[in-house]
Amino acid sequence: MSFLAQQLLWGAVLPGTITAVLLLMGWRAWRRDGVPVYWGTPVALAIGYLFAHWRIVGLPLSFPPSDSTAWLFVVAAVMAGWGVLEHVTNEQVRARARWRLLLVGVITWLVVRPLMGNVWQGVTGWLWWTGLTLGWWLWWTAQERIAERLPGLPVALVLSMTAGGGGFVLLWSNSSSLSQLSGAVAAVSGVLVPLMLWRHNARVGAGAVATVAGILGLIWVNAIAFVPVPVVRIVALAAASLTPLVALLPAVRKRPAWASAVACAVLTAVVLAVVMFPTYRAYVASASAYGY
Repeated sequence: MSFLAQQLLWGAVLPGTITAVLLLMGWRAWRRDGVPVYWGTPVALAIGYLFAHWRIVGLPLSFPPSDSTAWLFVVAAVMAGWGVLEHVTNEQVRARARWRLLLVGVITWLVVRPLMGNVWQGVTGWLWWTGLTLGWWLWWTAQERIAERLPGLPVALVLSMTAGGGGFVLLWSNSSSLSQLSGAVAAVSGVLVPLMLWRHNARVGAGAVATVAGILGLIWVNAIAFVPVPVVRIVALAAASLTPLVALLPAVRKRPAWASAVACAVLTAVVLAVVMFPTYRAYVASASAYGY
């Protein structure tokens, strides 16, 4: 088996299969009255990602992890429980937002702490920590609000596309491991799409958003802080994930669910192309400079 085939198998196919099996079991999707067990969705997504992380970069060798990428494994496990908590407290929107900000701030500090006082001197470090925390929190909160108003297909489809497109952006920004982990997020979240086409009463919900936004957001934090990927590229990826807002327009809301999902997917693809094309050109140019 070729290296690429192995990466696809361990980083996408098997994690997606594991997630799909867990979702089918948790949703009891084969039953006529099945699906609305939304607390099981974040757990299934997290387990699928954890498997991929283990196969791609291995398990953390210590706790607390000494490597920023290893923190993704720990945070994914935390997000399984946090997603359930967000589902249980679904009516307490403001309280969830405050606790989410605290969680994101603590995680960001734990991950970027090695840079504080070293690469980021003095107040610069605290400004970076504040910016990364607020950016991650605002994006996560926006995704939650979108999922509340559009609980079904467009949210899952666009998040999967954003993670997949982001994987290429990270690859062409010289971060192979983060690229593969972003691809794993795309695989496990993408499983929701065919299941939602099958069972129309399925929804993403705050719990599933917590798992995907928690893991993908930390991948982006790692990319900015440690690769480093230009902030503008991550901002563009975040903007691509907000295209389900189009489905809230009156003209689009009158259309069938699949039509609004297609409209969101097309717009997402356009935004992703805008960031992916120049990133690839810069990657090729830098490779040519070294004679590759």
